[in-house]
Amino acid sequence: MRKLIAVGVVVGGLLAGAGPAMAQFQPQGGIGDPLTLAASGVLIPYITGGGTVALIEVASPVGNNPNAHMLFYNANCARVGDSVGIPLTTNDIAFQDVSKAVPPGTDGLVAIAGVDPTGFTLVPLESPIHSRVYLFTLISGRSRVLEPIVIDTAEFGLGSTGNSQNLWSPLRTGATFYAPLETAIVKTQLTLVCPRSSIQGDSDAAFGSGGPFTSTGFPQISPSFKSSPSTGDMRARIYDTNENFKRDVRFSCDCLTADLSVSSLSSFYGDAPEAANGTYTEIEVTSAEVGSFTGYRNVFTVGSPLNNFSGRLSNGNRISIQGGLTSAR
Repeated sequence: MRKLIAVGVVVGGLLAGAGPAMAQFQPQGGIGDPLTLAASGVLIPYITGGGTVALIEVASPVGNNPNAHMLFYNANCARVGDSVGIPLTTNDIAFQDVSKAVPPGTDGLVAIAGVDPTGFTLVPLESPIHSRVYLFTLISGRSRVLEPIVIDTAEFGLGSTGNSQNLWSPLRTGATFYAPLETAIVKTQLTLVCPRSSIQGDSDAAFGSGGPFTSTGFPQISPSFKSSPSTGDMRARIYDTNENFKRDVRFSCDCLTADLSVSSLSSFYGDAPEAANGTYTEIEVTSAEVGSFTGYRNVFTVGSPLNNFSGRLSNGNRISIQGGLTSAR
């Protein structure tokens, strides 16, 4: 099952949902397509540290969005920089250089939605949008694309089905990924997104508070975003490529953790005798109370624009990934 073809070939993994019992299993963030038409709004990570240039793309294929607006948050989910208006007409596309809105070297999340007449409060979009973030690292020549967290899918959201379990795609409670042997030349990094209630849940959050619709009209997320950092709120099981369980580790995820080296999670990723062909890892939240997450895995050759494999983590409800598919139904 986990026999791998070649070290350096990628297979991504992340995102999860739910708790140990059936009632706790159902809340899982969302399971929809992150690149589908997004109603209400979106939340996207951006990275400008380490000489990286971040460019936000927003398109409005369905209708006008004259009040489209962006609020920027840093890696601790605190407001940073100026808010930015990005009005769009039907079939319009626009780009925003993140460096024009936040201090140099800032990593974080950008919330995109409509804005009320005061110019300070986000409200649901007038029309669905498509969006993504392009990352360019000039020193190495590496390029990546980050997809959004969709609050409400226009084609399959709360407004059309009443099923809140399919909202806030692609936040989940578990994920998996493969990493080749960590060496001086070949590296694997994770970027994890674990939003706080300052994004949604606090009285002055970007997407409001309360539910099932927030005070400003956005669908709520379940499980709710955590209100503060929680030490050791994530855990991982690491296997070799012969399905042997080798390590378990605990770590933390708070708002945005950008370009986290897997070797900082465990030295086993660089253990040449035992992990010569790489590793398979399952990560998950420790409980539904600490919220849900999403993330990306990037495998690359140091100092080269070549052999750069980047993509979203494979994901699922944490109980499903543990093998509990029967109880999941």
